[in-house]
Amino acid sequence: MSIETLRALIVEDELNDTLLLVNELKRGGYNPSFVCVDTREALESALQQESWDIVFSDFTMPAFNGSDALDIVRRHNPDIPFIFVSGTIGEERAVAAIKQGAQDYLIKGHLKRLAPAVERELRDAVTRRENREAQKRLHFLANYDALTGLPNRVLFIDRLSHSLRMAQRSSGLVGVLYLDLDNFKDVNDSLGHNAGDTLLRTVADRLTQAVRTSDTVARLAGDEFTLILTNLEHRDDAAVAARKILEQLSQPLEVAEQALQIRASVGISVFPVDGTDSEELLRNADMSMYLAKQTGGSHYEFYRSEIGEKKAERLELLKALRRALEQREFVLHYQPQVELATGHIVGVEALLRWQCPERGLVSPEQFIPLAEESGLVVPLGEWVLRKACAQARIWRDTGYPPLRVAVNFSACQFRQKNLVDLVKTVLDENELPPECLEVEITESTLMQDTTASLKTLQELRACGISISLDDFGTGYSSLSYLKRFPVDALKIDRSFVRDIPQDTDDVAINSAIIAMAAKLNIRVIAEGVETLEQLNFLRTEGCAMVQGYYLQRPASAQDLALILKNGRRGDSSY
Repeated sequence: MSIETLRALIVEDELNDTLLLVNELKRGGYNPSFVCVDTREALESALQQESWDIVFSDFTMPAFNGSDALDIVRRHNPDIPFIFVSGTIGEERAVAAIKQGAQDYLIKGHLKRLAPAVERELRDAVTRRENREAQKRLHFLANYDALTGLPNRVLFIDRLSHSLRMAQRSSGLVGVLYLDLDNFKDVNDSLGHNAGDTLLRTVADRLTQAVRTSDTVARLAGDEFTLILTNLEHRDDAAVAARKILEQLSQPLEVAEQALQIRASVGISVFPVDGTDSEELLRNADMSMYLAKQTGGSHYEFYRSEIGEKKAERLELLKALRRALEQREFVLHYQPQVELATGHIVGVEALLRWQCPERGLVSPEQFIPLAEESGLVVPLGEWVLRKACAQARIWRDTGYPPLRVAVNFSACQFRQKNLVDLVKTVLDENELPPECLEVEITESTLMQDTTASLKTLQELRACGISISLDDFGTGYSSLSYLKRFPVDALKIDRSFVRDIPQDTDDVAINSAIIAMAAKLNIRVIAEGVETLEQLNFLRTEGCAMVQGYYLQRPASAQDLALILKNGRRGDSSY
């Protein structure tokens, strides 16, 4: 029989006898890892520091005898196999040793072949060791996260429950922190899952370093971590810990040869103010974390009762949103884009509206962020694309002048691997020329994974579809990416249009964007034009196109058809 290792503790005062025993074990097919001791103190220490598969002990030694050694071993662990090895043990003493608790005995000088009974004990010892290790592994998998080695949800809840019981007895405070990494998915998408795993292990190490040894750090799932802060004197102590954690995480690190800075959102609940049991405290800390994330991330928030009310409202809204998608409660409105040189409507932007039977018209500011968080924005975005292209075909068949329909793509939708194939399929199904479609994406979407973004844009552009960069000026606004990426149009964000021509800074920004775009042969569309003064300024600066309430509010497909049918030009109101 051959095994990897046999951990043997040998109680012997003669080195030669020890070596003879070890050699015999090797000849028997074992690979012994052994320690030899010859005093009570050394035996006690060895039993305390290591876990042993088997103990071999001489019967007669100067410092103490084998019977004493057996008593010491049994006191530490009654299940370790104990074998006497002696040159002086007689049959009567051997029987007494077996009665005392030894499994068997060997006679020195007769170790050429291990006795069958000893062989059996060795095999049983190995089996027990393997069973113990299997049990330890199962215990680890049941209670710890395999990637980081941190406690998992099961062990976290158990420790939190224990901490709450202790706090109840002492009228103490316990803090629960719920931490979620900001934009972790972007790391996985751009650098790969190995890089993501490295980042998670780094976060685990930094969290452990940031808290006391009496506190608990756990990983629940994905990029979500939780912490138990015990024996708090004041509620604000949890905020001190949160600030320390955010500072520790913010230290730069290198992953997959990329310099990264970790950002996180933290929610805090405190026992007994914010909850009296583990699940309630964890749930309230979770809700607080989402509030911190909505305020921009890299931030912490304490639980407040109104957060729970908002969370309940959001859950109800999410249910209604799922039902709305199934029952097609959405409609598209279209806002004209007017060419200033001619005054003609040359394009429209498709804008999603939700007409809820119970809530009435729901603002996109309410449901679009929720759709993005829940992943519903992907099927919703596909519906918008199909509906807008179908409507563009209807206008074309009716004989109206060619219109370019602009459709907004969310970051989540833009990252879909089958996006280009989907767009091609929709155009083919509607027999719509690709120049009738314009894809709008934001600067932040473009920069989440520049390599993948460039590939997708190039493939869309190769199909004949034009690309518009939405909300220009509010994100990265880098000249280098305007040079790299195939962009056909820039949309000046309404925040830069709102205060022109009074605000000199906004005047300078608009003039610079228009002049730069002209040099790069890129169209400029100004959003949010609401006054004649704004319109005149943009025309004077050479802006190509505008859209906004001053010209035309978003209209249904039927109303827009009437505008086009009556021959109204985009300049009919000024």
